[in-house]
Amino acid sequence: MTALKICGIKDSNTLVLLQQLRVEYAGFVFAESKRQVTVQQARTLVEEARNIVDSNQTENKARSFPQLVGVFVNPSLSELDLTLNQVLLDVIQLHGQETPEFCQMVRKRYGKPVWKAIGIGAEENSLSEKLASYQNSVQAYLFDTHDQKQAGGTGKKFTWTHIPDLQRMISPLPAIIAGGISIENVETLLNKYAPDLIDLSSGVETNGVKDAHKITKLVERVKQHGTSYECTR
Repeated sequence: MTALKICGIKDSNTLVLLQQLRVEYAGFVFAESKRQVTVQQARTLVEEARNIVDSNQTENKARSFPQLVGVFVNPSLSELDLTLNQVLLDVIQLHGQETPEFCQMVRKRYGKPVWKAIGIGAEENSLSEKLASYQNSVQAYLFDTHDQKQAGGTGKKFTWTHIPDLQRMISPLPAIIAGGISIENVETLLNKYAPDLIDLSSGVETNGVKDAHKITKLVERVKQHGTSYECTR
């Protein structure tokens, strides 16, 4: 029942591979990061990937293209306007200190699902109240490892035993788990906690580049657990 997002896409071949493997979500990082892409780069690689898919109708066309997720950190509305006017994103992921009011404004302005990232490990005492404050403003929560230096993509795993409590606190909204997930530990995560969606970046890379073999192996393990769940409510 767990869906999959591969984040930090920087080339069209990886995007085509995700389509071939029926991966549900592909993420573009527009915030400052070693995986950052410009608006023009994202637009170009999506066009390239769609052209490749369309040129091979017999093998690819029947399969859905991954939903495109834009990852932002404390964006302005003008930044979001520019990006969404150029790239046909399906989901907006906010990975900074965006307020519930801002999340709600973004949802209404663009008509797209909003996923709010919450860092785990820094503010355990106030976490319940913080989650409750976003409950009517977002369509899903993404739980990642808190890091003071960067908003995400650290490759570090938070304490997964917190997941059941997190799922309970945000119910009925979906829980997305990120941070330190890899081919080696994904089955433990799925078997013990059954998150609605998992989000990987460094876990399917070799030397900082998306690795087709690792992605394929990871997808095989995730798909063994059945039909996916889409966080688009």
